[in-house]
Amino acid sequence: MLSLESPLTTISGIGPSFAKKLGNLDLFTVRDILFHFPSRYEDFSKLIPIKSLKIGEQVTIKGKIQLIKSRRAFHKRLNITEALVADATGTIKAIWFNQPYLAQTLKQGSEILLAGKLTSSNYGLQIEHPVWEMIERGGIHTNRLVPFYPLSGNITHRFIRNAITRILPLANKLSDWLPAEVRIKCHLPPLAKTIYNLHSPNNLAELELARRRIVFDELYLANLRSKLASINLKSNAAPIIPFSPTTKQFVESLPWQLTTDQKLTAWKIIQDLGKSQPMFRLLQGDVGSGKTIVAGLAALNAVMAGWQTAFLAPTEILAKQHWETLSQLFINWPITIGLLTRGHHLVSNDSSATSTTIKKLISNNKINILIGTHAILEKSVKFNKLGLVVVDEQHRFGVEQRNQLINKKSISPHFLSLSATPIPRSLALTIYGDLDISIIHSLPTGRKPITTTIVPPTGRERAYALMRHEVTAGNRIFVVCPLIDESDTLGVKAATNERERLAREVFPDIKIGLLHGKLSSKEKNYAMENFRNGATPILVSTSVVEVGVDVPQATIMAIEGAERFGIAQLHQFRGRVGRSDKPSYCLLFADNNNQAANKRLQALVKYANGFDLAEFDLKQRGPGDLMGDLQSGWAKLRFVDLADAKLLALVRQGVAKTLEIDSELKRWPDLKAKLGNTNFHPE
Repeated sequence: MLSLESPLTTISGIGPSFAKKLGNLDLFTVRDILFHFPSRYEDFSKLIPIKSLKIGEQVTIKGKIQLIKSRRAFHKRLNITEALVADATGTIKAIWFNQPYLAQTLKQGSEILLAGKLTSSNYGLQIEHPVWEMIERGGIHTNRLVPFYPLSGNITHRFIRNAITRILPLANKLSDWLPAEVRIKCHLPPLAKTIYNLHSPNNLAELELARRRIVFDELYLANLRSKLASINLKSNAAPIIPFSPTTKQFVESLPWQLTTDQKLTAWKIIQDLGKSQPMFRLLQGDVGSGKTIVAGLAALNAVMAGWQTAFLAPTEILAKQHWETLSQLFINWPITIGLLTRGHHLVSNDSSATSTTIKKLISNNKINILIGTHAILEKSVKFNKLGLVVVDEQHRFGVEQRNQLINKKSISPHFLSLSATPIPRSLALTIYGDLDISIIHSLPTGRKPITTTIVPPTGRERAYALMRHEVTAGNRIFVVCPLIDESDTLGVKAATNERERLAREVFPDIKIGLLHGKLSSKEKNYAMENFRNGATPILVSTSVVEVGVDVPQATIMAIEGAERFGIAQLHQFRGRVGRSDKPSYCLLFADNNNQAANKRLQALVKYANGFDLAEFDLKQRGPGDLMGDLQSGWAKLRFVDLADAKLLALVRQGVAKTLEIDSELKRWPDLKAKLGNTNFHPE
């Protein structure tokens, strides 16, 4: 007898071979396949008489096969199966390609349902490649909202639909872990009904409500997990770091003035540091808004009170850049700054430092600020008096990794997260439920706006002329390339090919550098150094330059295949230029006329502020594009792009209701168990 834990081979029609292929989709049990949700739907719910068919309309017809045959096309490589199907109102031709077995499966006289789109060809009207099923088994592949699923190998949508149809009644055996009080308050359907309506919705309203429940579940769990972590961590004692007069002296000594936003956010952080409860704050700021200087002020205040700061960055390039920035910032101040990554072991006052040396200095409180990548999370790195943890681009780290640093001592250090990925406040409050949020809106004075232009194929010559002019003027140019194909996961092929093309056809007299993820640390540093000093004034790169690379001489960001990137990523690329008082440009090379992609590019031209772009994208298509890498350190949110501002607010209300009733979750053991899982689904 089938149960939720039964292996897939117990489902009729699934043998060992198919079960192995389904395993590639992480599907192993009945429960798994129930939570294998459709990625899209086709509306084949309209059952239309043949005489009423309209070109371009998605329909289902019901008829009898009058004639069916297969033949080879003229060039011998294509098999064509054609059928004449009739109902009481007329006859229509159906055509399939490379499916010769259909001539044996669908017999003359068989009554069938066909679902597809009516098209016009040189041979008249026809339904091309329709979905079919026998009338006696109808309602699975036609005559309804038909689901289409993520696939693997030669597994077909028809195969998945048939398997799920056989086990769908078992959805009633699922226990609903969402507290009933929350579900009722938020007007959400029970879990069993949700699963049923995702696989077999009767109408769009049912489907929308089911999708809403699933994305609510994902965001609810993310927010609740964050809130509980916050309650737990804030119950610990934190070092009281009073405001130091030295910090004020340092600000007064700067050769420039802090913006109002920088002053306000820095003061709020310093006030938090002076409390016995750990600070957990997210500092959001657009690219180039000066988040690092604000974090530096917090670190300076901690150092003056005798506490150490750990500064965690996602990449070696960004870590080294922070080290260089802070070392230069505090060059005349008695602060020792270390850098610890796989490829770098540096201390601001010791050119011969090794990894062992740095770890010893850290444990003896001789390094005040340690900057690094995952290397500083190693057990061998033991801080003497860790008072502040700063994490840049927190979304690239997991909550567990973050807590490795926070939980290293009995006294919890204060925590400051930096993010240059502007996301709407409603989404930030939901995803980062355990953090207070501060935002730097304004850019430092003297920065000129970046001119953003969409470059069609006919405009390349003018764009290349501008690029040559900038190189002649002593400036630098980024050229970013997208992935060529799925196998080129790091974009190496695209960047390499583009560098060769530019060197051969466009700029044969200009030296061009190359930067991608497969280079060693030494090679990446060499490429960046040559770019900074002008040895290679043009740098062709993959998306590794998306975050944190600071080259003030760079005045052009040229993005190939711009329509393949999301808004958030394009804005991050654009932020690599415009970091001086020189006019800067972002050139979006678009290869096709996709309407949705062009809308994104036009938004980038219209909006210079990342928060405006984020709000635009939230309204246009949900937060999926905004999330991007935000999901890399968190449990994957498969339906987050279906969220909207109202749902995000509802999620926070649901979490608040849960904690109000029982903050220890003793009333809901299923919910408590689910929070311990890294995956939100299956149940």
